[in-house]
Amino acid sequence: MSRAHASRHRLALAVTAALAVTVGTLVAVPAGAATGAVTSAAAPAAPQDLVAYPGGSIAGSGPSGYLTIRSVDGKLHYGWTRYTDGVTTPLPDGSYTSNQRTDAVTKADGTVYTTYDMATGAETSVIDIAPLGDGFDRARGAGSALVATKANATGGRDIHVIRKQRGTLVDDKVTGLPADALITRIEIDSPETAVVLYTGTVDGTPRSRAAVVDLQSHTVTEEYDTQRVTAKSDTALSATHIAWVEQPTDVESTLVIVRRDSGQTERVPLGAAQNVPIGLVGDWLTYGQPGGYVAWESDPLHALTARSLTTGATVRLLDDLTQAVPGPGGTQTVRGGTLAGGEGLYRVSVGADGVPFTEQVASSGVPTALAPVSDRVPQVIDFDLTPAPVHLSWTFSRKADVRVELTHDATRKTVRLRDPADGSGTNSVRWDGLLDASDHRFPAYNGSYTWHMTATPANGIGPAVEKSGTFTIVRKPVPHDFTDDGTTDLLVRDGSGGLYRYDAIFTLGSWPHLDPVRLGEGFDVYDQLLAPGDIGGSSAADVLGRDRSGVLWLSTGAGQTLVARTKVGGGWNIYNKITAGGDLTGDGRTDLVATDKAGDLWLYRGTGSAAAPFAPRTKIGHGWGIYGKIVATGNIGGGTAGDLVARDTSGVLWLYLGKGDGTFAARTRIGGGWGPYSQFVALGDTDRDGRPDLLTQDPAAGDLFLYKGTGNWKAPFEPRGAVFNSLGGTPLTLF
Repeated sequence: MSRAHASRHRLALAVTAALAVTVGTLVAVPAGAATGAVTSAAAPAAPQDLVAYPGGSIAGSGPSGYLTIRSVDGKLHYGWTRYTDGVTTPLPDGSYTSNQRTDAVTKADGTVYTTYDMATGAETSVIDIAPLGDGFDRARGAGSALVATKANATGGRDIHVIRKQRGTLVDDKVTGLPADALITRIEIDSPETAVVLYTGTVDGTPRSRAAVVDLQSHTVTEEYDTQRVTAKSDTALSATHIAWVEQPTDVESTLVIVRRDSGQTERVPLGAAQNVPIGLVGDWLTYGQPGGYVAWESDPLHALTARSLTTGATVRLLDDLTQAVPGPGGTQTVRGGTLAGGEGLYRVSVGADGVPFTEQVASSGVPTALAPVSDRVPQVIDFDLTPAPVHLSWTFSRKADVRVELTHDATRKTVRLRDPADGSGTNSVRWDGLLDASDHRFPAYNGSYTWHMTATPANGIGPAVEKSGTFTIVRKPVPHDFTDDGTTDLLVRDGSGGLYRYDAIFTLGSWPHLDPVRLGEGFDVYDQLLAPGDIGGSSAADVLGRDRSGVLWLSTGAGQTLVARTKVGGGWNIYNKITAGGDLTGDGRTDLVATDKAGDLWLYRGTGSAAAPFAPRTKIGHGWGIYGKIVATGNIGGGTAGDLVARDTSGVLWLYLGKGDGTFAARTRIGGGWGPYSQFVALGDTDRDGRPDLLTQDPAAGDLFLYKGTGNWKAPFEPRGAVFNSLGGTPLTLF
């Protein structure tokens, strides 16, 4: 079988204006300029630029250009694109097929078929098959002829080759097929030859066969038995071999390769694969599973592979395959992509060394390798303004599986997140604002973070993409927060003077009993300990301790630790009760109140300076000797300033609403029965509902109870809830 081998440098002529209007002008490059994933010594060098692929599916390829089909708003649009300069000629409305391996296209308009030479724009033939009667299926062009099928009287279908000879319509029925042949597929390989898959009765036995049809003599010249084939089973033909795809099951495929001179047959199982296009290029068979670019998982068949017909060796030609059609001069034209060249149109040829290679004809402008498009990671995450969960997203050129690691720069604490491919092209990890520990998760610290994102292509084609960046977490300072994570903590001193921190993470009404973090030792020198919040001006929570000689000491918080203590002043042993933890004066600073042995109440206004944290005292009340406990709770009454609660000797708890000027409104009875509690801790807002809460301890068993704030001064606390039983060990001081 002879085929004219068109010169790679042949220039395509413009199509006449009567046929269509040429639109668009793209950068012109030599038609032979190309790049490929695999090359031989004879392969051309990769170009620096390429013409653009016009989009849509490829329907055929000739020496000077190729036919494409695009669907726009449900309507098919056909166009012819030249290799040399990428100029696309839109074809007039109608339905077109390619005369394979040539520059001819055939337009169908009812029973009228018009064939055009797209290299010259000339009309080469017009054939109206109406005189032949009804019953023909849609014909396809083969050179200047048409190939169609028509039902016969025995229930089978005949193949007809229809042409004009000296103006006369000639209809030749292909001979050599059984009368009851049911045509599964006709693949027109060239103007001279077609391959037909059919089922029919041969020598009295139902058979499935592949037949080679000479379209010039309209006869079957060769036949081969096949196993199960379908209308999507592709075929290929060369001077030496015929090949087709069998489908043993609906999801499996097998390549069948037969030498035409000897009938020697080789079957190559492909496993789970469907709609596999094949081509014969030189002494190689190409094959692959289309759809790799948009696939959800890795599959070696997504590559376009060439298999040697002599040795069985394979060569990877493209990294992913979209579509393939026969090309001019024994080549193959393929849509797909390489990691080097990206998506586009490629030509498969054989080099002088006999090894196949690809040359890129046009570029779609889309990378085959996974490529980042954009990301949306905020520079600053303010968890007060944007509560968790926070969405961090990255957009890619195609589907990817994304894994993200967030690392707190100061502590190196991390959290790992994942968003599997979902088809949208955008991966968004949903971060709940927690970091990971070996046995639990905890709120993320404030401060600077580094994110590292790894995106793995869902289809397994190409390398993973890695990218890093930074962001910062900020929150308003939270009273009783000694970890800079926006949540409250409980400080505990044991009997040996060791100071420990418990993360007060409340979930579903329970408090996980996590191992405490040791903050220091030697705290047994103090007879009173307070966690007043920030009084030193650093925004971190601090600790106040009064030693037994009456000296008050400040241990300033550093977010994760306490720094060395500084002396506030002496003479504090005149007070039997000291509390701090709220702004009583409305200036935004934490204040301290204390009662002396005479029952007078004194206010120490906060200054915000660690060197001198309190202004001179001011007397703001008397008669406080009736109370055994006083606690600065913060604003629990829903007003504008910090409040106090006080328990009298009969176990009644009273609320003093702060006025915001350092004084209090008349007391309000909260309720009785508070006598059994030995310790009261104003932990702040433990459940993040915007209202301060109160922690108590029953000394009999060491049980802790949480009273959640309501924000209602008439009933400022909900009924108590147990958080966990017994901190254990020696007597503990909670604050």
